[in-house]
Amino acid sequence: MDRNQRSRNQKKSVPPRKGQPSHRNTKSAPPQRSSRPAGSQQRPKGSGQRPAKQPERQPPKQQQKRPRPQQNPQKPGYRSSAPQVQRRVTRAEQLRIRRRKAIIGVLCVLAVLVVGIVLSINLLFKVTDFRVENADRTTPANTGIYTEQQLIDATGIQVGDNLYGFSTKEKSDQLLAQMPYLDVAVVTRQAPGTVIIRLQPAVERFKMEYSGSWLVLSEQLKVLRVEPAEPDNLVQLDALLPEGAATTPGSFLTLDAPSEPTALATAMPSGTATPENADEADTAQETPNEVLNELLGELDQYGLLDGTTVLTMQNMTELSFLYQGRVSVQLGTANNLDYKIRFAAYIILDTGGDGLASSDRGTLDVSDQQTDGTIQPRFLPAENPVATPEPTPEPPAEDTTDAAADAAADGADLTADAPQDDTQSQE
Repeated sequence: MDRNQRSRNQKKSVPPRKGQPSHRNTKSAPPQRSSRPAGSQQRPKGSGQRPAKQPERQPPKQQQKRPRPQQNPQKPGYRSSAPQVQRRVTRAEQLRIRRRKAIIGVLCVLAVLVVGIVLSINLLFKVTDFRVENADRTTPANTGIYTEQQLIDATGIQVGDNLYGFSTKEKSDQLLAQMPYLDVAVVTRQAPGTVIIRLQPAVERFKMEYSGSWLVLSEQLKVLRVEPAEPDNLVQLDALLPEGAATTPGSFLTLDAPSEPTALATAMPSGTATPENADEADTAQETPNEVLNELLGELDQYGLLDGTTVLTMQNMTELSFLYQGRVSVQLGTANNLDYKIRFAAYIILDTGGDGLASSDRGTLDVSDQQTDGTIQPRFLPAENPVATPEPTPEPPAEDTTDAAADAAADGADLTADAPQDDTQSQE
């Protein structure tokens, strides 16, 4: 409804004044004619004057609309004056809108939860206590040459710190680097405010010559200290290290394998199918560190570790160890180490009464394993045996002196009561 029509309606609703004609039926009713002749005017009764003629009130003219100023379409906020038809929203669009609203609501709830968790962790979980344990979670802890307070200070964690404000792995590595005489150090946390340190002290086991100095190593090959002179009462480890290896106290060593790819292939004649080379692929996959750990475990199991003075791992196909400085045991490859060391212990410790005497000196070779799984041992006497003797040509049969031949000459067989390979016996 425009303004002119509203004014007309208002005028229609207002009653006419007295003496004014009504405009309601001005268009429909014709004007009335006077019965008097023309030129005569009717005078009102009781009045000597002619009543003044009042002008009729004309309706206001329709006002013209003021034209709207033209807008520049390039200016921001421009809106087209053309009427826009509202598009009907489909059901698929309604579903998308509802789904979008649901996702936004879930994200808002998750954000509130995350903020609440972060605030609760920062305000509630504070470090209040420390506990030092052994690696097997037993107490009291064997801290070695350190005290519990030294270990706690080395972590850099203070009472009142946020329990989840540090990385346990970084703290464990930091503790191992700062405390060389620790083979194992694991930092963990326990809510609501306890920091746990699990450790295993390092024990001096090996000595290794490197770049004109001697490295004192633990069983895990961790560098404990560096000495200018050769230390005593330690097992000498003769192995290879990669170039640029870190040898500072607190670092762990990684042994290097020989760079000869055909070393294992040339160790056995081509075409042989024996238990010695049957697991050749598995042996090639073992790292020198894994072979060393296995070798130490077998020597300890059969009572030869305490008497071992030298371990040679320069070539992974010619493993050997020197027992009490008098018997050099040749093991060959790392295949069937359990059987080889068990056989060597049977001969060296004279378990069956037909082995070596405590005064015998020489080289015991237990690397020759036959196709049936048995080992043919050979003992070559020598005044000063070494861990890895130089290969010598095979002597004539009549000059060969080994433990088996001596035992046969005395009427006894060295291998008669020797331990058999478990894998062959099971087959």
